[in-house]
Amino acid sequence: MPCIILPMKDYINWAILAPGHIAEKMATAMNGVKDDGKIRLYATASRNLERAKEFSKKWNFTKAYGSYEELLSDSEVDAVYIANPHAFHYESALACLKAGKHVLCEKPAGCSLSQLKDMITLAKEKKLFFMEAMWTAFNPCIAAIKKCISEETIGKIKHIESHFCNRVAYDPKNRLYAPELAGGALLDLGIYNIYFSMMINDFSPVKERSSNVRLLNGVDVWNSVNLTFENGVTTNFQSAADMPNATDTHEAVIFGEKGFIKVYNFFLTQKAEVHLYTKESGNESEVKMIEVPFRVNGYEYELIHATECILNNQTESNVHTFEKSMNLCKVMDDLRADWNMKYPWEK
Repeated sequence: MPCIILPMKDYINWAILAPGHIAEKMATAMNGVKDDGKIRLYATASRNLERAKEFSKKWNFTKAYGSYEELLSDSEVDAVYIANPHAFHYESALACLKAGKHVLCEKPAGCSLSQLKDMITLAKEKKLFFMEAMWTAFNPCIAAIKKCISEETIGKIKHIESHFCNRVAYDPKNRLYAPELAGGALLDLGIYNIYFSMMINDFSPVKERSSNVRLLNGVDVWNSVNLTFENGVTTNFQSAADMPNATDTHEAVIFGEKGFIKVYNFFLTQKAEVHLYTKESGNESEVKMIEVPFRVNGYEYELIHATECILNNQTESNVHTFEKSMNLCKVMDDLRADWNMKYPWEK
């Protein structure tokens, strides 16, 4: 009897675990790129079946489950996007990997380096793809900014500053203010400031740090952080949950010897201003624009990348690598140690 060779699978059945605000963003991206044929909207799962059904109907998923366990027992599910609050990522990611599912886990994947290492270790053991969903790593406008920097348009980089501050009404049950939900500004907002500065510095290791923090209910509601990288570049950032930015956008500024780059909404940027100094002193400058609109909403790039990795049997991203995730998490661990800020399960 002749040997029948089955064609290799050329698409991925994606599932979303925990349909909420962030899940809607990813579902929007999935719908925006599904016509490419490689991404199929297969299933959603919630602890509430009606919620899962409503989400699936709204966003064109085939199936809806009223428990995560049912989703993970479905052999047709190839990959899971984990969208629940980050305090639950550890349990959810391990469950998905144990069930043989590839994982794209919303940031931060782990609330600590210890948690993240457990996820990575299990993914390696299972030979499954795992990646923290750090969409900033795949932002095409940031790629254009980095190209501008590599061409020495603004000269050697000297300093980076950024602000990511939101004013959210105090509620001890809100995840931002709840220690049991790994609350605080750092893991929710400041993570972007850190990663942005790491990207601009080509992931030069952090050499020194200093910081200030204001704690409320055991979590950081405001922090100001200074980092010095081994390449000599410095960065300063603030992130906050209880006070807004002074400007209308979450800005970052990259200062170089010949000018500076002002990045609007740096964590989801689509435009930046390149200022080139016209005099030896002062800030008088010529301005050039960098504008790279999203294809959908910005989430599509990490999704497409993860899908391609899975189809190519890659278990680790070559863009947002395990090492980059771990280095990012270690900086946050170190800052929390400086603040003597531990989550309930760490005490």
